[in-house]
Amino acid sequence: MKKSEMVVVFVLFFSAGAGAATARAAGAPLKGSASEQEDVNNPENTLPTWEQQSSPQSAYFGKKTDRPVSAHKVNYFAINQWPGDNRAQVKFQISMKFRILEPNLYILKYNLFPGYVGYTQKSLWNKGQASMPFEESNYNPEFFLDYPVRFLNIGRFKLRNIVVCLLEHESNGLDAAKSRSWNRQYVQLKFGIESKEKLKIANSFLADKASLQVRLWRASGYSGQDEYLRSIGSTRKFLDYMGQGEIGLSVRNFLWRGSLKNHQLDVRTPLFRYKRKNSYEFQFRQQLPHMNFALYAQYWTGYGETLLRFDQFGHRAFAGLSFSY
Repeated sequence: MKKSEMVVVFVLFFSAGAGAATARAAGAPLKGSASEQEDVNNPENTLPTWEQQSSPQSAYFGKKTDRPVSAHKVNYFAINQWPGDNRAQVKFQISMKFRILEPNLYILKYNLFPGYVGYTQKSLWNKGQASMPFEESNYNPEFFLDYPVRFLNIGRFKLRNIVVCLLEHESNGLDAAKSRSWNRQYVQLKFGIESKEKLKIANSFLADKASLQVRLWRASGYSGQDEYLRSIGSTRKFLDYMGQGEIGLSVRNFLWRGSLKNHQLDVRTPLFRYKRKNSYEFQFRQQLPHMNFALYAQYWTGYGETLLRFDQFGHRAFAGLSFSY
C-alpha cells in the first residue's frame, strides 16, 4: 500500500471513531432532563433514558451499543491438583447468551419480548492421565425471557428481574449406561440490595451490593436417571438429588477495599430435594486490576456436581481464572 493511501485510511479511521464518540455523547440524555421516563419499558426516545443507562438493569435493557452476545453464567478455567499429579482434573465452564431482538424494538411502546438464547458448557478434563481424556461435558442450551421490573421496592431491597424460561435442556452427550439428560421450564426472581456507592460492573459481577435469586422449575425427560437408580437398587429419584428449584445468594465487596475491592462470593443450593441429599456450591472471584480476568476459587460439597456424578457425594475444590467478554 502506498504511503498516501495509508494516510487516507488512518484519517478516515480516526475521523469515524471521533464521530461515533461525539454522536454517543450527544445522544445520551442527562439526569433530570425532560426526556427521563418513569417506566423503563416505555421509553420515548430511541436511546435509553438516564435511569435505564444508570440502573442495574442496563445490562439487560440498555444502550444501542450493547453487544448482542454477552456472558451468561460464570466463565472459568480451574484445576483441583498440581498439573503433574495423575489425579489432576481441569474443570471449565463457558457460558454466553444471545439477544434475539434489538433492545429498542418495542411493540406498542413496550418491550414484550426480551428474548435470549443461552448456552452453557461445563466440562471435566482429566489432565493428569496419560491420554488426557474428558470425563464428561454437560451441554445446557436454553431460551428465556428476562423482564426488568420496578416494583416491590423496600428501601434498598428491590425486585430487579423476573426471568421466564420456556425451555432448558441439559445432557452429557454420552450413550448407553452413562447417558444423562433432562428438560426444565422455570421462573426466576432476582432481588437486589442496592449499593450505597455506584459499583462498576466487572467480570459479570453484580451492580448491587448483594443479590438473592430464587428459581422454581418443572422438570421432565429424566426417566433414564430414575431407571439407572432402580438398576443399582436405590429407592431415590433423580429430583431427590437435583431438587425442584434453586436458591442463590451473591455478595460483592465485603472483605477489603482499595485496588482489590472488586470481589464477589456466590453460594447456591437446590430447593425441595431429599433432606439427606444436600448440595452447596461456593464461588469466589477477585478481579485483577485493569484486566478482564479474575482469580477464581470453587468449592463443591454434596451431590449433582455434573450429570454423570449426580448421585455421587463429593467435596472438591478448584482454583484458576474466570474471565469476561
